[in-house]
Amino acid sequence: MDNTEDSLSLKILRVLLIGTPFLFTLIYIPGFTFPGSFPKSIFLYIAVSIIIVVWLINIYSSGVVVFKKNWITVAVFGYILALFISGIASGHFEESFFGSISRMTGIATMLYISGWYLIASSVLKPRHFIYVFRGLLFGGAILAVISFLGINGFGLKAFNFLEQGGSLFSNNTFSGIYYVFAFFFGAVLFTKKDSLKWQISYALAMLVILINPDIFNFQIWQNIGMIKELFSHPSLILGTARASSAVMGMGIILTLVLYVIHRVRVSVVVKGVLFSFIVLVLAGFSIGFVGSTIAQKGFGANFFASQNDIHRPTAWKQVASGFSNRPILGYGVNNIEYAFQDTMGPEIPFIKGDKWFDKAHNIWLDLALETGILGILSVIILFILACWYSFKHYRDTRDFSVTLVLLLLVLHLIQTQTSFNITASLFMIFILFAYVSSFSGEDISYNISHRTKSIILCAGAVLITGAMIFTAIIPAKHSRELVGALTSANFEKRMNMYKSSYSIYGYPADYVYFVTERFTNALLENPAEFDNEVARKGIAVEYNAMIDLYEAHYNQYRNNLRYNMNYAHTIFIARLFGVDRLDRAGELIARAQELSTRIPQVFWLASLHAKYIGNEKLAFEEADKAIALCEAVRAKFDESQLGHFCGVSYSLRGFLEKTRGLKNKLYFHLQEV
Repeated sequence: MDNTEDSLSLKILRVLLIGTPFLFTLIYIPGFTFPGSFPKSIFLYIAVSIIIVVWLINIYSSGVVVFKKNWITVAVFGYILALFISGIASGHFEESFFGSISRMTGIATMLYISGWYLIASSVLKPRHFIYVFRGLLFGGAILAVISFLGINGFGLKAFNFLEQGGSLFSNNTFSGIYYVFAFFFGAVLFTKKDSLKWQISYALAMLVILINPDIFNFQIWQNIGMIKELFSHPSLILGTARASSAVMGMGIILTLVLYVIHRVRVSVVVKGVLFSFIVLVLAGFSIGFVGSTIAQKGFGANFFASQNDIHRPTAWKQVASGFSNRPILGYGVNNIEYAFQDTMGPEIPFIKGDKWFDKAHNIWLDLALETGILGILSVIILFILACWYSFKHYRDTRDFSVTLVLLLLVLHLIQTQTSFNITASLFMIFILFAYVSSFSGEDISYNISHRTKSIILCAGAVLITGAMIFTAIIPAKHSRELVGALTSANFEKRMNMYKSSYSIYGYPADYVYFVTERFTNALLENPAEFDNEVARKGIAVEYNAMIDLYEAHYNQYRNNLRYNMNYAHTIFIARLFGVDRLDRAGELIARAQELSTRIPQVFWLASLHAKYIGNEKLAFEEADKAIALCEAVRAKFDESQLGHFCGVSYSLRGFLEKTRGLKNKLYFHLQEV
């Protein structure tokens, strides 16, 4: 690659590789439900596609393909292979490949991130990563400034769209994860001995990140008198992203410790042992934390008890059960719904703040559940190789930055003990892998004939463009159509949107939930507007279209408990407007009961279905089963910990009592299925 160092294609390629992470940080386009995740993935897909095409052009012009010779790249593709194997073995490959439309953290995302890694590690020299880290540091500072203006900071009206704080990520947990990366990218830059003006710029950017509301409690700036309370309650200093805030402080202390070890005049072997000891202690702490929580004794369990958090310990126990069902290959990436429906007991629904978990909210458990032992081993091997190549580079150059890279990887491991990776954090991890990989002094190069170059360029460009259209352009187009249809109040647009969605691949479960929920909520919020014959006929037509959309994707989701229940619930609502699909609802509920009878929702739906078709005896029996689940759980939690599901079960039975024998079209609204 050296003989083409100044070629135009190589210069463009370097600019794209360096610029993509910076723009990726800042890009913000309103998406479906998590604006900070879905559009960023779409941008990444398009940007990496362009990078790969330019890379192919560079190969064509130079006549040589060059890769870094190291085992990290092999391990990266081993990890991707493990994702494919677990996804195929799960039987729900499409969900593993795409992920949910709100997150897009499936195999497709990992392929694009790995594409950036492969090219960056081969094309960029270690010195080029200074520009990558600068962009990420200053991008993080820009987001931190915006977070000062949101609801957790100055609360400016123009930034009300940041409903959870968290800058443009629209979620302070995800922002906190990114800020830890950005801050320590600044620490890496400090090791590069830049000019004083750059050092000052780094320090200011790091300071802005450190004191923003997600990391540092903004109330302290509003009430300086709180500082004296920090001595008795140190946790008051933590920002809204509490885990990341604590990890940031831990990381600063450990950076100083590592620097002292780096400066001490002992052999590099001793330093390596000390570095390794710190890494192993931190990794052991994270594993012990999970084990303690699942076992419900020890420091992990005590921590959650002190936070009055009973959701994660309960969910983690279920995840452990799910892992025992499929220990080798797991359920496939993003298929945690299937694991939960296999193992779900009534504890989760009845706990206050109930939710459908889309992740285990712990990096080890997510790995174990989604990819099994195969996935865990592939990640461990990748991490060990990153450690080994970093140590080799440190031994040869005494470059302190590589110790910070390893520290940052371990810090991320700790902060995701109560969270999970999104596209942003996954990309940051692979940027670090590319940086370590770029240290390798050996290359593997292949000279290519003119005919082969032409074939590679043409075939590669067609393949990459097709993949970009399939994974990015079409989903983005559907997203725009969906938002436009639901915000236009135009009946024809909505009908066209339903029909065009019959054949959409990828994200239909999320898609269908989204459109039916929005329309139904509009009905409930403004019932008077629809209380006329013309409106009711239109509503009936629209609900028929929604039900047809559910049916169009049913074969793909017939084993999905939540899909069956939401489909049946939609039929119940449509019934109020003269849409008679109750026979189909009965089939869906029967299928849901085959999948699980451990949660109250299936009994609610079965009870209401029996009521609506006139079988009141069966309606009471099914309602009593939901109540029995409540009573079995009530002894495990105090009343303050129980949510509203017990109340729903008793209210449902009360509804049956009050309406016994009535023949008119009755309806009991289930706010959440």
